[in-house]
Amino acid sequence: MMKASIVIFLAVLFQYSCGNAINPLIAPLARETGISEVQSGLFFTLSSLMWLIAGPYWGKQSEAVGRKYVMLIGLGSCSLLYMLFAVIGSWGITYHPASLLLFILLLLTRITSGLFFSTVPVAAQAYIADTTQGKERTSALTLVWIGSGLGSIIGPSLGMASSYGFMTPLYLAAILPLVAFMVVWTQLPSIKKKNTASQAKTYQKVQLLDKRIWPFLFIITSLQATILSMQVTTGFFIKDYFHYSLSETAKVIGFIFMFSGIASITSQLVFVRTLKLSESRLLIMGTTFILLSFLSLLFHQHLSALYGTFTLLGLGIGLVLPGASSSASLSVSPTEQGAVAGLITAAQGLGTLSGPLIGTSLYPIHSLYPYLATGGLFLIASIIIWIKVSQRHVDDNKGISLHR
Repeated sequence: MMKASIVIFLAVLFQYSCGNAINPLIAPLARETGISEVQSGLFFTLSSLMWLIAGPYWGKQSEAVGRKYVMLIGLGSCSLLYMLFAVIGSWGITYHPASLLLFILLLLTRITSGLFFSTVPVAAQAYIADTTQGKERTSALTLVWIGSGLGSIIGPSLGMASSYGFMTPLYLAAILPLVAFMVVWTQLPSIKKKNTASQAKTYQKVQLLDKRIWPFLFIITSLQATILSMQVTTGFFIKDYFHYSLSETAKVIGFIFMFSGIASITSQLVFVRTLKLSESRLLIMGTTFILLSFLSLLFHQHLSALYGTFTLLGLGIGLVLPGASSSASLSVSPTEQGAVAGLITAAQGLGTLSGPLIGTSLYPIHSLYPYLATGGLFLIASIIIWIKVSQRHVDDNKGISLHR
């Protein structure tokens, strides 16, 4: 039987590969079918709203019915719904229905998928929290972010298969969660819990603005907003500025996202898994890389600058996400892990909701405004994190527990 950590890694990897496969396709699909920038942004925004709403719910459900079964629900739903999106998108390109009708059908599919997408990361983080202790959790939780980072390589890289049919990448991607479903079903041990009144009381709610964790949730939200704002607008930028064809645009975006994903995995493998840097160092280094990525946009007229931007962004993602999620997890008690896992995923959902909204509303005004807006937001979040990290060092020197 596979080790539980490998099964969790594969579940997150295949879920995020499927989810990220759609990103290079949205902008070219919108241009081809008459869907506007704002409408295409709603594909991400409303789906993320569902993610935000459902994240805490799935965290609680993972306590009630088990981490494994929540993951199975999410993987099966993801496979079916992304396949449906591919079918509708192919129909729209082939038969050119009214753009409003196509938009509504695609949007309904995206909204439904958003309700189920948070299942896997929530249950995976909670499962790891159940089976690890102390600083070991930092390394273990990194598997979740390595899986999501690799998903940002595999998913967008499938865009290169668009030469065989524009929606082919999404058809291929929809198979991956189905494979993960079978692996989780057959290989992941269930965590047995007694169904007693005392056990039912072990789930403790954690408030979003809890002073122990809110800075970490804020940096996750701002980072996710930055990522999604850049993802949904870069496709339009490349198509409009460099005048590439439909398939060429998808391929270039796929390569850009692939570079970002490779950088993310490299930074996690080197700094987190190998060097085992502390959460504080991961956050300081990661925020610095991401802020530098915005400076490279000064040379946005060159395609190579976009590659540089997303490479630096990937390096930062690989450090900030495990650093922030581990810090939040280590700041609360074992009975609060399910709630915190739900809040971490909800923080991602909030960023995924706001990012496309910022990007698609500002892009028609000026193509660089989305980057300026999210860059400013992330700078504020970084300053808060730097202050938090400095305060923790002061508390350490005074002998005060980090968890108080």
